[in-house]
Amino acid sequence: MPGQWVAGAQSVVITPPVGVDLCGFGGRGGPSQGVHDELRAGALHLADGTNEALLITADLVGLHHEEVAQVRSGISDAIGIGPEAVMISCSHTHSGPATRCLNYLGRHDEAYLVELMRKLVGVGRAARQAAASAQVACARWPVSVGVNRRESRDGQIVLGVNEEGVTAPYVDVLYVDDLNGRPVARVFCHAAHAVTLGGDNLLISGDWPGQAQREVLRCYGDECVAMFMQGCCGNINSHPRGSFEVARAQGRTMAGAIAQADATAVRTSHGGVRAASVPVQLPLMPAPSIQEAQKLHDGCVEQAREARQTGNYGTKLMFEGLVQWAAEIVHIAQSGPAQRYAPFEVQALRVGDMAFVGLPGEVFVEYALNIDAASPLDITAVAAYTNGNVGYIPTARAYAEGGYETDSAIRFYGTTMPQPDSEQLILVAAAEALDEING
Repeated sequence: MPGQWVAGAQSVVITPPVGVDLCGFGGRGGPSQGVHDELRAGALHLADGTNEALLITADLVGLHHEEVAQVRSGISDAIGIGPEAVMISCSHTHSGPATRCLNYLGRHDEAYLVELMRKLVGVGRAARQAAASAQVACARWPVSVGVNRRESRDGQIVLGVNEEGVTAPYVDVLYVDDLNGRPVARVFCHAAHAVTLGGDNLLISGDWPGQAQREVLRCYGDECVAMFMQGCCGNINSHPRGSFEVARAQGRTMAGAIAQADATAVRTSHGGVRAASVPVQLPLMPAPSIQEAQKLHDGCVEQAREARQTGNYGTKLMFEGLVQWAAEIVHIAQSGPAQRYAPFEVQALRVGDMAFVGLPGEVFVEYALNIDAASPLDITAVAAYTNGNVGYIPTARAYAEGGYETDSAIRFYGTTMPQPDSEQLILVAAAEALDEING
């Protein structure tokens, strides 16, 4: 029989000090110059009398899988929850601090990262301590603040606006209340890159997801914890873009949909929690020939030389870093054709009739649609940027089409792209994880 829900939620401010480098865009004019809106992390602890799970969300561009392991270890030491039942998901704001999951787009502030790890462990522990009897509901509601960004222009795929392209035009919401109906937490997932603010912005901000969480609190009160999980937005940008006012409008749109869906969501005080984690090794593409790798390196060296003479703060930082990346490609080419892999965890959490699937990368939206369609659960929210970030995870079809995500973005994450057959490996692992939590 399903157990009685027990839930607790807490949040904590994780805003870095002014002066840290922001992350997500190349060529920024300098470090951060102020705070437009505070960044937060939220934690939701759920238990059913037998099993328990912990979900943490954070207004960050992402985390490295080693940082995730550190937080999970700290939580396990503090409250005893195993790593397979701790899911850590990031909003992918491009106006937050540099972290270790992205290279050359901002220098890491080591003191801040140490404090960040401490706060993420602490908010998870506090959520568990706040646990009390609860009721839970879930819903999906039509809404969109994004557009497919893979535009075909002059025979090439560019970052643009493809209004005919596939999206996931809905929000998935988990509602958690106490037994008196007071809101405890609202967890929502939608796929749209947090890039409403561009590379010219030097103010710390949660971008549109941060605004959406604030608008949710306007609806439900400050005692509620608003938690955003970024969907599979590897090929989806927020739309339109350009200003804080646009981001606020997008936040109001999202919060309105969450409130509308609430009217259809039926609470239950009993249900089940289950967690599963399936590790996958994604095979990486081979390095180019030694001659091609050396030519690539020489080109990066020349670009760095030019940037030192004419580039701004971020451009210099980026091209100096790409020399390091190209040197690693030369080393791999010289080392021979040994197969290399990227670690990739597919995690699933079940909360009653809803599932969360976490994928650690900039995953294309088609993954979410396919995983949800094949899921045995009523609603399956698929979140990218979860438990790490190995870079872009395109569909196999996208490799033949080309574009930024398949051809050049890997420079900021690793060495070479995952191979196209990684798509099938991930979908199979997701089905395995969902089968496990479905019992």
